[in-house]
Amino acid sequence: LDVDERLSLDALAALSDELGSGSVEYNPGNLPIGVDGKPGDNGMTIGDTIRHITTSNSWAVLKNIEQVPAYRTLLHDLLEELRPAIEARTGEMLTPQGYIFISSPNAVTPYHFDPEHNILLQLKGSKVMTQFPAGNRKYAPDEVHESYHLGGPRELPWDDSLLANGTPYAIGPGEAVYVPVMAPHFVRNGEESSISLSITWRSEWSYAEADARCFNGLVRKLGFSPAAPRRWPDGDPLKAFAYRAFRKVSRRR
Repeated sequence: LDVDERLSLDALAALSDELGSGSVEYNPGNLPIGVDGKPGDNGMTIGDTIRHITTSNSWAVLKNIEQVPAYRTLLHDLLEELRPAIEARTGEMLTPQGYIFISSPNAVTPYHFDPEHNILLQLKGSKVMTQFPAGNRKYAPDEVHESYHLGGPRELPWDDSLLANGTPYAIGPGEAVYVPVMAPHFVRNGEESSISLSITWRSEWSYAEADARCFNGLVRKLGFSPAAPRRWPDGDPLKAFAYRAFRKVSRRR
């Protein structure tokens, strides 16, 4: 597999400097599957973490690469190839964003979920992503969904008993895996260092689910026990509308 020069380690280290601290995250790679909140960094700079990823025992992500023109072009070119298939399933493709993951051998990305539709492309090395059913409160309680959409962390509570119902997807160079909106998952890297590219987008449905979760979080604070939003292709437009109206009024105050 020929990897684009924009995705070489030196180019990614330079990209990390251009993006700045607000768009990078990195931490030790020898983490457990479950962590309580964001883990700390690894004591190195992000540039050194990436350049020495084979030996730095780390996991790093460069977020929102579309902020840099060359990487915005890369992201949009990839998504344009898939647009007809994507929009036939999820509706209009909104807010395209890209994330690049650089991982040391055997590094673990802890158990979490994400609000985007996501296709993870494996470029170098290999990894196993273990996914769990989206929308099932056994794997991500409703209260955690609500907390996340109201500004809390994306890391999820983990128990080893959950593992039996996970589905592992092993991917190597040139392979990819689709991650549904808010599908809980964790990732274990292979025996070599790894580079992966996530191409993501939002849909009106994903935004409506997020707003419905926010609505539920607000009414839960009032002592109610609201029903969870329904999964694709169903939705909860009334809850989403109610939260959007609340947010609009709040911003005017």
